Amino acid sequence: MTSATSIDDLVEELYLQRRRAWEAALVTAQNFLETIADEILEDVDRDRLNAQTARIKDPGRSADKLRRYLSEGRIDEPTDADAVAEALPDLVGVKVLCKTPRDQLSFVAALERACNDPECSVRFAQPPTDYVAFPKPSGYRAYHAVLVVRVATHQGDLDVKVEVQVKTRLQDAWGELTHEDMYKPGEALKPTKKHTDYAAHMAHLLDQVDAMADDLAAQLDSLTAASKDGGVLAADPIPKDPDFISARVTRTGPRYALAVGPDGRRGLVPARSVKAVIGSTDRIAVNDYLEVGDFIDVVVEDSEDALYYHLTSQPPRRKPAKKRKR
Repeated sequence: MTSATSIDDLVEELYLQRRRAWEAALVTAQNFLETIADEILEDVDRDRLNAQTARIKDPGRSADKLRRYLSEGRIDEPTDADAVAEALPDLVGVKVLCKTPRDQLSFVAALERACNDPECSVRFAQPPTDYVAFPKPSGYRAYHAVLVVRVATHQGDLDVKVEVQVKTRLQDAWGELTHEDMYKPGEALKPTKKHTDYAAHMAHLLDQVDAMADDLAAQLDSLTAASKDGGVLAADPIPKDPDFISARVTRTGPRYALAVGPDGRRGLVPARSVKAVIGSTDRIAVNDYLEVGDFIDVVVEDSEDALYYHLTSQPPRRKPAKKRKR
């Protein structure tokens, strides 16, 4: 059997040979994933998807994992650095965090379309594993995919495997709340029935909260959505005895802004209100026209669903509008 020293030597050799390529592959993979997120969330809040968490596994942990795989008979004895890399496809990884399950579903669908496109330079190394549709017995939920990213090196092109985990924020939090790392194979603690029951029940509860978050997000979308007919929006009906006020913008985003009036109440400035005032025929981002701290003239609409502030004059413009897809 390969000695512990030999394992450490092979892992060290692998990291010396490939760390630079891994770092380049991480940058490429993150840019690829962020581009997909940009396309999905072109006209909504971009922070709903985040692919900024990336890592290269610690060499010591890689060596320990390799030794465990050998002791369990899961792999053949590695004889060179290439064999080590083949045995450990999760050496390089990126985590994509999604605000809600529908964002997760949208991202996964877009990722699969991209990687299955013959013209795409990034491809799947193997079929992805969907632990969302089919959770692990522990309750673990996530979508796992291993991407193949080609990197140019001084010795020629190198295909690097990058593990991608796509999770909602609550699916990600489950691991910390259940102390998952302490109960993984090879770790100090062995899961008891009480632990596994608790972990599975917590996963079920968090899944229900995720579904509720989806419902709330859909409700917000319906209240802030702009017209889908592509034409200029007519101004919203002015209520009887309208209340004209000056309000201060406290938050902006692609689809709406929030502003506070002189009475301290916060109102919603939807994209359709901005479109109506500027006479736009294109899709717009509200934060191209309004910034936090701007004072705007609005008419108040206090409906059953929300308190709306509709612009009555041209909004301040802080930056050129981006060209958006129709």
